[in-house]
Amino acid sequence: MSIRSDMATTGETERVLALEGACNFRDLGGYVCAGGGQVRFGRLFRSGGLSRLDAATAPRLTALGVRTIWDLRRESERRHAPTRWPDTGVDVRHLDDPADHASAAWDFWPRGRTPSAAELRDAMIVLYGGMHRWLGSRLQGLFAALSAGEVPLVFHCSAGKDRTGVAAALVLSALGVDRDAIYEDYMLTNRAVDLEDVLARQRGNALGLGGTWETLSDLAPEARRALLAADVDYLQAAFHGIEREHGTIDSYLEGALGVGAAERADLQRQLVER
Repeated sequence: MSIRSDMATTGETERVLALEGACNFRDLGGYVCAGGGQVRFGRLFRSGGLSRLDAATAPRLTALGVRTIWDLRRESERRHAPTRWPDTGVDVRHLDDPADHASAAWDFWPRGRTPSAAELRDAMIVLYGGMHRWLGSRLQGLFAALSAGEVPLVFHCSAGKDRTGVAAALVLSALGVDRDAIYEDYMLTNRAVDLEDVLARQRGNALGLGGTWETLSDLAPEARRALLAADVDYLQAAFHGIEREHGTIDSYLEGALGVGAAERADLQRQLVER
């Protein structure tokens, strides 16, 4: 197991689902929304890869009643580790846009030598700062599914930290969740899962960071931590990148992702309880 048992609060223990073979599988319920109410439990889940779920977890997964799984990964990741879910009636969806050139941390690493922890941290900040551009079509699809009521829904990438973290931050923003609570949800990865352990046990799994498992394994521990950590500066870089180009998160949601007043009202109806 890679689920940590040292959850700090009741809210964390409710959100983190300790499922054998799962990576960073969490319920986004319980966060307070502007104007009253909170995100419903059991409607929206975030996760890492879903290719190694243990057969013993099937009854618990089926009991979640998931209708839709939205896969944020690149085609090569999906081919290497296809999503597996016990209920064959679940709609597993993804989007390959020829104009959507998905990036990875590997794209921003210094070449020709082993990068330092500081260089890799800078690479992650650059990656997050532009993620809203190359992840845009996938985010559009996710929001469209949520607005259409295709819930309960799971969205995921490989580690459940970077692409999933930005997607979760934007969904929570659209629901009116306070920015500090959004950072709290993002940072929960550091307590919910041991990604170093996942990397060590799952040979061949580069956790969506690009490069190869061997490349990551050869890094110094502090350098690898820069890639595997949920660092608040990374998510801040994502918000700042959006705000530099679009002015506000709301403007980006409406102008780039098609999440206007009507869609936000749909999201409230589907995902918020008062």
